[in-house]
Amino acid sequence: MGIKYQINSSFFKTWTSEMAYVLGFITADGSLEDASYLRGKYLRICSSDIEILEKIKAIMNSGHYIIVTKPKEFLSRGKKYVWKEKYMLRIGDHAIYNDLIKLGITPHKSKTIQFLKVPSEFLPHFIRGYLDGDGCVNLYNKQRLSVTFTSGSKLFLEGLSQVISSSLNINNHNVFANNRAFQIKYSTKEAVPLLKYIYSDTTDKLYLERKHRIFSDFLLSRSNNGVVPKWLRELSAKQLFTGPNPVHASI
Repeated sequence: MGIKYQINSSFFKTWTSEMAYVLGFITADGSLEDASYLRGKYLRICSSDIEILEKIKAIMNSGHYIIVTKPKEFLSRGKKYVWKEKYMLRIGDHAIYNDLIKLGITPHKSKTIQFLKVPSEFLPHFIRGYLDGDGCVNLYNKQRLSVTFTSGSKLFLEGLSQVISSSLNINNHNVFANNRAFQIKYSTKEAVPLLKYIYSDTTDKLYLERKHRIFSDFLLSRSNNGVVPKWLRELSAKQLFTGPNPVHASI
């Protein structure tokens, strides 16, 4: 076996907001590796944003190094593309590996994983983690907002859509195929309560800053221009704009 680095081996044994976030991120951008030839079992967490891996490394009390993969070019159907610089946190720990298996994370999960059994109080954190790992938040002309979740597993996204629908009382969304993956997408009227739901309890700032900033910019733009549509006023009235750093719509 290799060098034993510091790690909180019990991190996934008990549900907490931090554990749920990291579990969501791993569901999107993590994998398990059973390296029997080394007598090792590994968790690999990948991202193009070193910021979030540094946060995960800190809350897991990990002494492991973050591995950097330099950008490189590749050809696909005659077109040249460039892979961005990538980062990977590789954690060797049998207890963490086995706990993740029990939670529903399996090797080669990308096309077969189903939505995990997450306690309702931790769903916002789990969904935020998944969004940061394999989702995107877009803002068009400072007026239209969209949230998209992507997965190789149609079953996972169907489960995610059902959970979001029941938690926020919004329409269940159909999963559609896009290239070699599946997606669900929420436009402005549903994206706003969804993002408020996942960001409302983030005093620990455990989120990807660039995605959070897009939502903050949208709310500030709507507040500052003095034009607040009825549906946004109603959301504010329902106290969906409360939290540690509330943004209030001007009515």
